[in-house]
Amino acid sequence: MIAGYVQNGFYKEGLPVLRDMVASGTQPNVVTLVSILPACASLTFLDLGKLIHGCGIKVGVDSDMALMNALIAFYGKCGNLDTARSLFKGMVVRNLVLWNAMIGAYEQNNAGTDAIKLFCRMQTENVEYDYITIVSVISACASLGALNTGRWLHELARMKGFRTNASVTNALIDMYAKCGNIDLAKNVFQGLPHKSVVSWTSIIGACASHGHGDDALMLFSMMKEQGTKPNSFTFTAVLTACRHADLVEEGRKHFESMIKDYSISPGIEHYACMVDLLGRAGCLLEAYKFIETMPVEPDAGVWGALLSACRIHGNVELAELVVARLSRLDTQTVTSYVLMSNIYAEASRWEDEARLRNMMRKKLLKKLPGQSFVGVN
Repeated sequence: MIAGYVQNGFYKEGLPVLRDMVASGTQPNVVTLVSILPACASLTFLDLGKLIHGCGIKVGVDSDMALMNALIAFYGKCGNLDTARSLFKGMVVRNLVLWNAMIGAYEQNNAGTDAIKLFCRMQTENVEYDYITIVSVISACASLGALNTGRWLHELARMKGFRTNASVTNALIDMYAKCGNIDLAKNVFQGLPHKSVVSWTSIIGACASHGHGDDALMLFSMMKEQGTKPNSFTFTAVLTACRHADLVEEGRKHFESMIKDYSISPGIEHYACMVDLLGRAGCLLEAYKFIETMPVEPDAGVWGALLSACRIHGNVELAELVVARLSRLDTQTVTSYVLMSNIYAEASRWEDEARLRNMMRKKLLKKLPGQSFVGVN
């Protein structure tokens, strides 16, 4: 029952079954523990996962290979790399799943260098790897911008016969794009015999992130012509392409098409793209009205996109309204005040700038380094 819920993504529904099982006096076995840990990982229920780990120790199955695999994956997804690493090092015998779990934990926690080093150690110890290993290490290269290592992994994937594996090719497209080589990303895509919606979305997103808006939209048209139905992620990539290329009318058209033609309800990321698109183009009031009519509560990213546009176009009055709305959210307040202070300064409104700076000092607010509003790339 627990496994059925968890394997189908009903994580919260699986937890009460475990509770009822324990309440009835039935002792969980290793299969139960392995089944419930992915739910704890997906929900980032660290404390519950630790209890399950303790239960495994109590019933004497803490050295079971399947349980160790699940625990390392769990701790990795919950951001507890030290515990994951300790468990990995404590295993005398390690199967491929264990290696993959540890490499995946490194990659998920922005420890790409460690992921690559562990893969190299696999090579040294003559441990056979599979496509899951390759995908994780390629993703690590993407986060590091390690193009040469990524090309080496591409060659290993080719030699292993993974060249047409969808997960591998999508990871390669993403890696080459993030490493700044859009041509290699296109080459990988063009070499695919069968292009899935994920593949199309990957290459559209790659073109969008490099400012190749026209190419991204051309690929989107080809995708539809070939009968592949776009999904929510595809439209995020398409709207991002419109945003980077200042294609306002195209953006409006695709946003409406997503709803009318594909029955996809826009998510907050789609709204943020549209607000940024309109704002960059100078359609500030339209962007503001667009936010006001959103059926979902706008978050700091949406309001922040408009605030950034207000700075670009020097609209002080609207910026003040946006900051007032942002302050109600109790998030990104410091960043919004700093940006508003800059807007005042650029408009030579020195008294307002000094007043805002003084208010920030009184509230003991400090600028948070490296923060920005718009997270859609």
